[in-house]
Amino acid sequence: MFGFFKKQFRGVTILETAITLPIILYALFFSLEFIRIGLAQTAVDAITKECTFQLMATGKVDKFDGIFKKYKPLGIPLGNFRYYIRIYQNFHTDDNEGVMDLVPYGGETIGWADTEQNDDTPTEKASKNNYGLTNKHVLLSKYQTSICDGADFNEYGSDRKELLENGVPPGYAFVLTVAVKFPFSSSFIAKVFSGGSNTNEPNVYILWARGSGMVN
Repeated sequence: MFGFFKKQFRGVTILETAITLPIILYALFFSLEFIRIGLAQTAVDAITKECTFQLMATGKVDKFDGIFKKYKPLGIPLGNFRYYIRIYQNFHTDDNEGVMDLVPYGGETIGWADTEQNDDTPTEKASKNNYGLTNKHVLLSKYQTSICDGADFNEYGSDRKELLENGVPPGYAFVLTVAVKFPFSSSFIAKVFSGGSNTNEPNVYILWARGSGMVN
């Protein structure tokens, strides 16, 4: 009789383990991934802040890659980071030619300024993109407004690359957006976070930050 109950209890224990173990592992992996996302977002925030101050101080992007390398967390390649910049001659003018004179007031659609993974550094890729974002790039699903590329939005699109690489004149305003394509630990964990995508492309989940200022 005791042998029968012992076998029965053993069976119940195995069944409980089989049910609870996946739940425990699921919660553990979710927590670890949540920590990784938090570290990546902290890095993006720090990169955006220092790059914003650098651009305010010098009007150039020549030190940007060094800033990305300084803050990027382990496990995320430098090639996962992208940035783009909009330049405006003024905040506001009487003839409505400033950043605050035309919707969306510099707060354009957020995106990852690329279409696929590659090994370009952030500035190499930004230079190829004329330091801009287009509707052909990967775009965040939320907070979409317009893409402020060119004179239609009072933005310096045609000579943006020349200005950023040689020096934006003092008094010009800018809006900088930094985004990173986050690499999930596994496709299983990715499904927990919006199915592994928060953009218009499958399997592309981005974290972002935005800074603005005026060149000194």
